[in-house]
Amino acid sequence: MEALSSDLIYQAVKILGAQPGVSDETEDQLRALVRDDITVRRLADVIPEAFGLVLASHLPGADKMVLPDTFCAQDEDGEWEPFAMRCEPIFVVAANIAQHTFHNGPRALLKNLSEQSSLLSAISQALYKTDTLDGTTVGPPSFFGLPATLYRPAASPATP
Repeated sequence: MEALSSDLIYQAVKILGAQPGVSDETEDQLRALVRDDITVRRLADVIPEAFGLVLASHLPGADKMVLPDTFCAQDEDGEWEPFAMRCEPIFVVAANIAQHTFHNGPRALLKNLSEQSSLLSAISQALYKTDTLDGTTVGPPSFFGLPATLYRPAASPATP
């Protein structure tokens, strides 16, 4: 897994949140920041979910809602495997940026990134069907294209 600095992740936040939605140009800008396609995918997928989760945690009634503390990635057999959010370093940094942005702005950045979140979309759909979040449990996001092997601890070499 490519290690990323907090500054680089913040640059990616600004790129992804500059306008609603992700375009080919947005992905090209992310590619200019990092070396590999998996890291571009991690940035593009994880950052919006961190912003969506932070916004969801501040919604009225959020204290009566269970938010995920995991995400899922596919293993070699196509099965979804759960991992703690903290296993993805981008999520940890992006959530801190999202908290700061929620309280201090800019609001457009928060709005643009949150609207890309599948978590917030699921919550919005639930609110469309009912007017309360009481008792709602939000499932973890599933990151297509991010292999589970990325998040498993590396096997230690056998000792003789």
